[in-house]
Amino acid sequence: MKKTILDCGLTILTEKYATIPSFALSYTIKSGSCNETTENNGIHHLIEHMLFKGSEKYSQKNIADISDRLGGRMNAFTSREITQYYIKSIDEKLPESFDLLSDIVFSSEFDKGEFKKEVEVIKQEIKESADNPDACTFEMFYKDVFGNRGVGLPIAGTIESVSEFTRNRVYKYYKDLYHPSNVILSCIGNIEHAQIVSLAEQQFSGISKKDGILKEKREINFRTGMLPHPKKDLQQLYSIIGFRSIPIVNPDRFKYMILNDILGSGMSSRLFQKIREEKGLAYTISSFIDSYKDFGIHIIYAVTDAKKKEDYLEAVQEEFQLLKDSGITDDELNKSKDHIKTSLILSLESNVSRMRFNINGELYFEKPKKIDEIINEINIVTIEDINRILKNYPDPDNISTLLYGNIAEDNQLF
Repeated sequence: MKKTILDCGLTILTEKYATIPSFALSYTIKSGSCNETTENNGIHHLIEHMLFKGSEKYSQKNIADISDRLGGRMNAFTSREITQYYIKSIDEKLPESFDLLSDIVFSSEFDKGEFKKEVEVIKQEIKESADNPDACTFEMFYKDVFGNRGVGLPIAGTIESVSEFTRNRVYKYYKDLYHPSNVILSCIGNIEHAQIVSLAEQQFSGISKKDGILKEKREINFRTGMLPHPKKDLQQLYSIIGFRSIPIVNPDRFKYMILNDILGSGMSSRLFQKIREEKGLAYTISSFIDSYKDFGIHIIYAVTDAKKKEDYLEAVQEEFQLLKDSGITDDELNKSKDHIKTSLILSLESNVSRMRFNINGELYFEKPKKIDEIINEINIVTIEDINRILKNYPDPDNISTLLYGNIAEDNQLF
């Protein structure tokens, strides 16, 4: 890994893999839907869409044609904390790929006709998501628990918020936000760090560093209790049990990761074995920790029969209480460590995944994390570490349970 920060504020991360005749190149904007309000909800996602609709150099058709010729691996996504644009191609196409991606990200024109069409496309995307019970369950949960601000807002926005956007308003937000000072440029593959730095210096020559791009401080509220969402025409009951957890920068993150792995992260996990294999209460059952820079939430997600709601909730509660009372075993600890380490290493076989791994290290720790360091942090976790966490985790006063399906409204607490 090599890192350079240009005078314009752009952070450059590269990692060379000479044995791979390809590369993955990306621009990551250090902002996502967490930085939005109800008034501009969906603006990051709309900008992401617009950047593929024509720039100073290339029309929408040119972008599609060149992308296909380069390998057809250009895409983007918006999340709660970042927006990312990336391209993957063979090493001989690096200069052309860099030019195309840079022009799209920093020099898009936001044609009025294209803007109007894309607003309608996003409305269709929102409606499509509303027809998906899985997507609805998570959107409703985050809104109910965190409210109408930041993390509680849907990434794509709402029909109402997107309809209010004008081309000039969104374009101004884009030009203010998409400054090199607020961006990470990352590349991994058969490349040289000096080449990426040289290309970036040419691209951003004459641009000065800009401070204070993101001024809004996030307020993280957490609503607790039962959150019923009756929908009579659903055949299944979609459930999320969520409770406060740790941010991604917490030094105990791997201890919590191991705890979650034992609880519900795989087929051998306690919840999967108890809820699905032993009791047959659900086909879908899993748990994960959704961690961000300054907060985290532990989620248990399941799809079950509405008639089995009480049995399911009781079984989850009993299993967690058993975990708290009895702790974990040596076998569970060692199996979980192997699972997490193997999954991590296998995931990094893709240069796109490894590029994002490096970006996350920079975003959250201001330096790339080394694999050996992470493996060591996992290896040193003890049974005592996990059992110590379980004494006060989860906090019974910080639990929310959302139920979406053919149920009656009630106030029963988990």
